[in-house]
Amino acid sequence: MACTCINLNLNLDCNSCLSVLWASLRLCRPKSGIQKLEKEITILRAKRDDIKNQIDQAEREGRIPTNQVSQWLLEVEMLEGQVADIEQDFQSISYFSCNCFNPTRGASTTSQTQQAGDQVPIRESSNCCSIIRRVAKKLGEANELMSRAGALDPIATVGPPEPTVMLPISHQPPVGIESYVEDIVGYINGGEGNIIGIYGMGGVGKTTMLKSIQQHYLPKHTIFDRVIWVVASKDWQLKRLQIDIAKSLELMTLKESDNERTCGDKLFSYLKNKNCLLLLDDIWELVDLQLLGMAHSATEQGQHQQQPRKVVVFTTRSETVCTQMKAEKKIKAKCLDPDQAWQLFEQNSDKKFLSSDGGINFVAQELAKECAGLPLALVTVTRAMSGKKSWEAWKDALHQIRDKHEWTTIDLSEDSVVMYKAFQLSYDSLENDSIRECLLCCALWPEDYKIHKFKELIPCWIGCGIIHEFNVINEAFTNGCPHLEALMAASLLEQCNDQKDIRYLDTFVKMHDVIRDMALLMVSGLKGNGRKWIVKAGIGLSHLPIQEAWQEEWQEAERASFMDNEIASLPDYGASTFSKLSMLFLHGNDSLTTIPPSLFPSMPLLTYLDLSKCHITELPMEICRLTELQYLNLSKNPITRLPTEFGCLCKLEYLLLRKTEIKSVTRGTISKLSMLRWLDIRRAFPIRGCLKNGRKIIGMRPISEWWWDELKCFRGRHKLSVAIDINVTTANIKRVNMLPNVSIWNLTMEGGNFLQLQTLHLGTLQWSCSVSDNLESLSFKNVAVDKLMLTAGVGRESSFGCLKTLHFYNLRKLEKISLNGVGLYNLRELCIHSCSMLKDVSWVLQLPCLNLLLISRCFEMKEVISNVGNTNSSSSIQRLSLSLLPNLNCIAHQPLYFPYLEYVHVYKCPIFKKLSFGAEILKSRLKEIRGIQTWWDNMEWDDESNKNLLTPLFIPFTER
Repeated sequence: MACTCINLNLNLDCNSCLSVLWASLRLCRPKSGIQKLEKEITILRAKRDDIKNQIDQAEREGRIPTNQVSQWLLEVEMLEGQVADIEQDFQSISYFSCNCFNPTRGASTTSQTQQAGDQVPIRESSNCCSIIRRVAKKLGEANELMSRAGALDPIATVGPPEPTVMLPISHQPPVGIESYVEDIVGYINGGEGNIIGIYGMGGVGKTTMLKSIQQHYLPKHTIFDRVIWVVASKDWQLKRLQIDIAKSLELMTLKESDNERTCGDKLFSYLKNKNCLLLLDDIWELVDLQLLGMAHSATEQGQHQQQPRKVVVFTTRSETVCTQMKAEKKIKAKCLDPDQAWQLFEQNSDKKFLSSDGGINFVAQELAKECAGLPLALVTVTRAMSGKKSWEAWKDALHQIRDKHEWTTIDLSEDSVVMYKAFQLSYDSLENDSIRECLLCCALWPEDYKIHKFKELIPCWIGCGIIHEFNVINEAFTNGCPHLEALMAASLLEQCNDQKDIRYLDTFVKMHDVIRDMALLMVSGLKGNGRKWIVKAGIGLSHLPIQEAWQEEWQEAERASFMDNEIASLPDYGASTFSKLSMLFLHGNDSLTTIPPSLFPSMPLLTYLDLSKCHITELPMEICRLTELQYLNLSKNPITRLPTEFGCLCKLEYLLLRKTEIKSVTRGTISKLSMLRWLDIRRAFPIRGCLKNGRKIIGMRPISEWWWDELKCFRGRHKLSVAIDINVTTANIKRVNMLPNVSIWNLTMEGGNFLQLQTLHLGTLQWSCSVSDNLESLSFKNVAVDKLMLTAGVGRESSFGCLKTLHFYNLRKLEKISLNGVGLYNLRELCIHSCSMLKDVSWVLQLPCLNLLLISRCFEMKEVISNVGNTNSSSSIQRLSLSLLPNLNCIAHQPLYFPYLEYVHVYKCPIFKKLSFGAEILKSRLKEIRGIQTWWDNMEWDDESNKNLLTPLFIPFTER
């Protein structure tokens, strides 16, 4: 077959063609498209805000958003994140240019580096075209969402009542309170009155009664739409109570700047149509219930219509307060009778042991009698005697508590003496003086304060020298944990859980107010014990007085705590006014902006200074006078520099500068602190970043060079444990590795738009032992990377052996995380947030000690674990939190066992309708499943009986 060739002679001007092509590209230039997209997104946000306002109103009327509305809001949120990605990608390529398609050929090199604008450089042509296509697609999605918004009717539907936080209560019915609780519940159900007061001495069980009442009403919702729990305490403030109630209701409208009347109006507006039970614990004087939202409108009262029920049950130590509160029913909580007292004593002891020795049993009954039926005293004594196996030890305890001479020298009421006896016995029974000192330190915090174990309490013990024998800070925290356990085992500290946030279930502790009172008695100079502390924490102080009476008290004071007050300024003091003071706490005085130069010379023996969470911008040069200072906490202050004289603090061991705004220090200021052992400089630098349309671009957070200069010159006597943020670059990793005599304890690696990587390979060969071997917490933030690998080198399998927490935050391009030979055998907490492209985390099955798994805003994730492997695979996870995962179908398709699972929280995972376990989980340790009520109602079950068995563990929380 003949082949015919056709020759076409196209006499075209190439330059003209390119000019036409360039003109056509300009018609759809990226910048113009992005501007149009931003405009559409702004309109969409306005519509979203209008819908959210309607939802807020609906919730105040007892309704919840429809599933259709919730899905629409979720899609808007996803679109916002995707648009932000486009803007970041465009910003990154805008630094490059090319004149390949520019008709003005031969342009200078300078023109090739201009920023993207109306004339977008096309050297990265495929990226520009990709952005144009993505912009067009997102414009279509924005328009589609906007058109659907009109069809979102109704916005809300009738939903179930939403409970507030449930406080834990013992599974064993508390002895002696059943009749009280039955009486109060009957009174409430009968509608006989709306204000009930429970009064009695401290430690008699009033709070336990209140918890039992809460336990009765929370799961049933037959009478009350809201059950609210708040604690007033001795130094209560109305505004604080209002804010606490709002938090309990998850009501976000109250602001710290609002006055008490405004807060009261907002609470009333939200609660006016709801049946409410307010449980108000430990009040000491009249509280205006109307300003807590517990009132009816004048219109309702005038119409004599059936009003929503508003019931208040409160506890107090004073019958007079019950009268002031106009309680329609007053209940006096009395001490237990002898039989009940012995029953409670036995409940908290080893019954078999007590019955095995007649002599010990007799002494135990005598000890119980000495507690005079006071429940807290009984529990305190039984815990103090735990582990005592000899008759002689029990007899000695009885002799101690009966020592009349010992107790008659104390100027206390008879009731208080009973509790003090029990406390003294428990205090003396602690294993050693270190643990006793740890206990007394807990009294420095305000009454009923939730103390963070690892951010507040153990650092305090380290700073004041109780924990001092360690090489790196990891060991210090490890040494502090047994002290915590000992105090909790003795019932001198109690676990204080945040039941709504799964991360903090075992993070906080607090002291019973009566135990705190006893501890403060012990440090008040009582019985000439050589101690003298001043504790005025959380009582609303606006200034420190300088009257003569105070100065006399100051002269003898060894420790002083004024934390969480409203102190705005400090007066000038004379030299050595506080001649014996060794510890000073001013944490949490947000209005304190300056430190007078005279303060530091007035306390020459100060070893511990906590100025965190104030508003201090500068330290006076007189800080150099604190020559004995060992611990200094300046965290969460807008302080911009350290004085040159700072380097004179020759005994400083612990320096915490987290979340400060320090711009520079004189060279040698930090590095010459030869005794320094712990340095926290996370986010201790000014936040800078490029602005685009008035918005800061995420991730532009350069580390100031002076930190590197200080750390590389450090030549201290101890290995320095450091917490720091660095930008993810090979150069920075090398610099960290080369730091002499430094151990990295907490590391955050941040990226930004300037860093575009396909794979971030973190092999242990890249890390020196000073980084990987003692690292406890590792975080990745804002890194534009597709794949992240942790790889162990030959002979380095033990690297990252101390790692306990691993966080991935805002890694929007990340598709895969892999572990190659890295054991992470000690990892306890894994949090993954806003990793939009991540498909699954099957590798968590390689983590034998994982306690917490938290995943949120991973929009592409369909399964948590897609590859189970062995059909008998099990997970060590105890707490599982899944939120804002719109495509999540299940935890795993294959069988997966959770023998240690205790808590499951699921929030806004609309198509996740099937659990990977059934009722067999009840044989393990499962305590709670939390989610939105509609989610639970729409769950799918292979066996409907599983739902019936698991429903008692389900607790709904509010959909926001």
